[in-house]
Amino acid sequence: MKKFLKSSYFALILLFIYIPIAVMIMFSFNSGNTVSKWESFSLDWYKTFLENSPFIKSIVVSLFVAIVSTLISIVIGVLAVIGLTRIKTKPAKSWVRIANIPLVNADVITAVGLMLFFVFAGIKFGIFSLIAAHVSFNVPYVIITVLPFMARIDKNYLDASRDLGATNTKTIWKIVLPILTPAIITAAAICFAMSFDDFIISYFTGGEQTNVSSFIYTAKRMQPYINVFGVLVVVAIVIIVLIWNTIQIIDQKTKQTKELIKKGDYKIKQINHLKNRIAYWNKCIEKQNVLRFSWNFVEWFKLKIYGLQLKALNSKNLNAKISKLEWKIARLNDEIKSETRYKTIVTKLKEKKKQIEQKIAKLGNNKKVYKLEAISIKLEHKITKYQKEIDWIKERDELDKQKALEIGEEIAELKSDLAKLSKDNKDVEWYNNKIANLTKKQKELNEGVNKAKLREAIAKLANMNSSIISNIDKKHEQWLNQKHKVFRKIAFAANIDKQIAALDKNAANYQSELDRLNALRSEKNSMIEQSYYAKISKAEDKLNKLNGEISTKKAKYFPDITAEGYVAKRKPWIQKSWKRLTMGILLVGSFGALTTAYIKNNIYDLVIGNWGSYIDPTLITDFEKENGVKINYQQYDSNESLYNKSYTFSYDIMVPSDYMVKKLAQENKLAKIDWCKVTSLQTPNYPGHGQACENKDNNPDFEPTETYDKINDTLVNILNKTQLDQTSEVILNYGIPWLWGDVRMVFNMNNPDMVDLLESKGIYNKETKETDSSKLSWNILWEAADKGFRLTLNEDPKNEFMFAFEKLFGQVQAIKPSESNHNLSKQQQIDIAEQEVKSLLAHRNVGLYGDQLTDKVHSGDFDIAVMYNGDAIYAHSGDYESEGEEGEGENSDNPSGNDENSEAEESANEMRVTNKIEGGDPDLESITMVPGAPAEYEGFESINQKTNIWSDNLVISADNRNLDLTYKFINFIYTRDSQEKIAEETGATVPLNYIVENAPYEGVLADWYKPTDDGDPFDLDTTWDNYLVDKFNNIIATKN
Repeated sequence: MKKFLKSSYFALILLFIYIPIAVMIMFSFNSGNTVSKWESFSLDWYKTFLENSPFIKSIVVSLFVAIVSTLISIVIGVLAVIGLTRIKTKPAKSWVRIANIPLVNADVITAVGLMLFFVFAGIKFGIFSLIAAHVSFNVPYVIITVLPFMARIDKNYLDASRDLGATNTKTIWKIVLPILTPAIITAAAICFAMSFDDFIISYFTGGEQTNVSSFIYTAKRMQPYINVFGVLVVVAIVIIVLIWNTIQIIDQKTKQTKELIKKGDYKIKQINHLKNRIAYWNKCIEKQNVLRFSWNFVEWFKLKIYGLQLKALNSKNLNAKISKLEWKIARLNDEIKSETRYKTIVTKLKEKKKQIEQKIAKLGNNKKVYKLEAISIKLEHKITKYQKEIDWIKERDELDKQKALEIGEEIAELKSDLAKLSKDNKDVEWYNNKIANLTKKQKELNEGVNKAKLREAIAKLANMNSSIISNIDKKHEQWLNQKHKVFRKIAFAANIDKQIAALDKNAANYQSELDRLNALRSEKNSMIEQSYYAKISKAEDKLNKLNGEISTKKAKYFPDITAEGYVAKRKPWIQKSWKRLTMGILLVGSFGALTTAYIKNNIYDLVIGNWGSYIDPTLITDFEKENGVKINYQQYDSNESLYNKSYTFSYDIMVPSDYMVKKLAQENKLAKIDWCKVTSLQTPNYPGHGQACENKDNNPDFEPTETYDKINDTLVNILNKTQLDQTSEVILNYGIPWLWGDVRMVFNMNNPDMVDLLESKGIYNKETKETDSSKLSWNILWEAADKGFRLTLNEDPKNEFMFAFEKLFGQVQAIKPSESNHNLSKQQQIDIAEQEVKSLLAHRNVGLYGDQLTDKVHSGDFDIAVMYNGDAIYAHSGDYESEGEEGEGENSDNPSGNDENSEAEESANEMRVTNKIEGGDPDLESITMVPGAPAEYEGFESINQKTNIWSDNLVISADNRNLDLTYKFINFIYTRDSQEKIAEETGATVPLNYIVENAPYEGVLADWYKPTDDGDPFDLDTTWDNYLVDKFNNIIATKN
């Protein structure tokens, strides 16, 4: 049971490790877009992985950085280890502690420190800073891995090397490094893994370089092609492990071969087998007979049984019992000897005490007398101690003798009673057993208990040994007898011998028939002998071949250097070094190919920074192929990360949020958009726009309503609200919308209590299923929290305060004091809103979520959720699969089935939305609304509540390196086909009005796709935004 539990525990650990890998491998072949639901087998994601140019480039960067940093770290670390072993122990330990600081330090601290160092040193962020950062945290791993091996190197090797005249460098190359090779390989594997997997340090110090971890972690959602990457990594690891293990097995086999040749046991089984066969065949020729196997199944079965029994007897391990008996004998001997030794000890102690007493009587020096008296007292104590033992032994022996006499009397009585009984009495056996047991006990008492036990143990041990030998001999004899029955000796001419024996001696032809049979007998014997001679010759050839092979290998591995005329053979350099040469060529070739790929991928024409999962990766690949250029596409996960990276690296194109566009523009980090060069879009109507675009206006094909798409009017109006502080320019001067959306409430209508709450407020009609947003207030969040409903809210601090600002003042954030807001300062507005936010978040049923928000909504684990409209769509979508291929020929955009209308529409719009996505998850029933009720703070009742409308915008860096290619990319990305792919990839609303009005969704999700017309953007207010975030952090810190 114990073994079963141990093996089960190990099996559970293996399952815990390998089940996620198995699931990852399985879902890499899933045809669906999700990573949680299996649909059908497909290799589509492998194709997507190979076509994902940015991701492939990040893999190349990771491999290049990992290999280079590993090589540099190994060199620095090994040299450091050699140096540490040559200085005094105390300073060496101090340096090791200092070197280990990066191992215990938080990665984020190390990353920030390295970033600041590179900034202050004026080092440009890129491949050099990334490799240097990786080397900084890899070197300690080399030191802690190699240093213990270095400390265990036998100093005699180093001393012998120096005695033979080797320099320090040669000693390191010839002695130290070969011994450290296993440790160096282990350290290299650790460094490579740590470097390839690093995210935090790479993110802060990588600059324009994006490795795999940065690419994956900055993605908005987990993409299925990540599973493909994981499968390829697992396959690569398995191949490397198999190759390594194969090499190790071959090396181990070579070592075993050498050892066997040295002992003379190489292929000993084959040689012995051949020798035994040859001896058997020679014996058959000599005896003129052969062993034949009996077909009697019973006899054969008996032989097998006897063989198994004999094997069991031979393998039966009685060592434990024998050792126990031997230990018992030794212990009893010690006890007997110690008892006899007590008398000797007491006698000697008494003699010594007597001598001391005599000395005391003769001495007159009190000091010496005191010392001798103290010794005498100690001797008296010892004598008393041992005398007690002797007295106890005597008392025990007397008691034993007394018991023996009593037992003798009891035996006499039992014998007397037994004599009175008849032989047929059933009590006779009991009396005999009782008398025998008492006699044995009497004998033990007379002899002495320990001596009796010793005698019995010795006898038992002897019986056990003799029994084992006897059983084995007996069983072996049975096995031999049975073997002779199964394998019988039969003469070569047994049939002819039978015919000879059957001849009638009185027959007239007896002699002639006998001569004929004898001739046949001789002929058959000669023929069989010849066949055996042929077998012997063949076996001897094999034996000679084996001996020749052994001799060759022996001469190769162990040449006899004492032989006369021996000359050492010098192998050509190629023959000696072909393995290392081949491995070196492979490694250098692989690294050269990787370096070429890295250099090729880093000779780019355009650098783009965007949010994770904000584009269909195939668009990058298509643009590169179409224009014959290279794009360095990087991802980030927040506007702040983009802003921080702008100090260490220059993008050509970025996609920040609206308020960040304002900040970058005010810092003169952006170039203005030349709308005349944006030929795929109509120029939006924004204040101050008076630019004439001849390339558009003079274009004979220019049809503003058909050929060129326009940005949605609501979005343009929203963007016009964000103005630069100094110039009052709107951000449309600097950015083109990439994606946009609103913040809205999502109500779970599967909860009857939620339906009742909405109906009681006149917001929802259960019968007609109509909604009235004019009666919906953000205050419903507070009411629902008080009633115990489950609220799942976006964790963005500005959004949390936006709920309170809208509820109280009908505005998305604190604004400048004016008569319209009763001259409330921004601080007053934030402080008032803080109390509302604190009261809302104090409830246990109110949760704040980031990316997990969509998971909560998708699983139906909510009553009210506040989220972006794109996330709401994503959470309610059952599938993101494109129906473009399956639905060819169907009138998915023409429900009436009127082909003529469809053709007319298609001719009027050369590019139209053809990819439709399934409606919603049938298990979810929700409604979304944006509040429109009046504000509730005193004096603000005339203002209606709204929501935040956000936008991320494509901007051009002020130090853009390729403006012509930048506008080519802009015109490529804002075609309808590209916008459809972005919409399908992200699930968010794109700026093109045509796609907004013809949403790539069906059913209610199409209504959610279009953001509300009534909302405001967040404006940039660094001072009070920081104040607001501090307030929010204080609230979160005290939340239960």
